[in-house]
Amino acid sequence: MLKRIRKQEAENRRLFGSAYVENQLIFKWPNGEPYKPQYITVKFPKLLKQYGFPHIRFHDLRHSCASMLIANGFNLKDIQDWLGHANISMTADIYGHLDMTRKRSMADSIAGKFGGMC
Repeated sequence: MLKRIRKQEAENRRLFGSAYVENQLIFKWPNGEPYKPQYITVKFPKLLKQYGFPHIRFHDLRHSCASMLIANGFNLKDIQDWLGHANISMTADIYGHLDMTRKRSMADSIAGKFGGMC
C-alpha cells in the first residue's frame, strides 16, 4: 500500500508541478496539502454510518487497539512502545483495564486452585 501511495505521490507531484505542497506526510490531498485535523473528526462518523458500524470517536480506535493487545497477551511495555507513551504507568493507568473474557479466565484459574471448593 505504501509503495502505491508513493507512486501516486510522484504522479501528483508531476501533475501539480510548482503548486505541489512538499512535506513528509503519507496521507494528504492530491496536491500534497495536509488534511486539516477537523477533516478526520467530520469524515470518520460519516464512514462509520456508511458502512453500518456503531458510532465511536476516532480516538476510541487507539483505546480499542490497546485493549485488544492486552487481551491477546501482549505485555504493557510492548504496548507502551506501540502507543508512544513516555512511561509505562500512563499505559497501565489509561489502557490497562481488562476485558470480561480475561476476567473470567482469571477467576476460573483461581477457582481451579481450590479444587472445586468454591
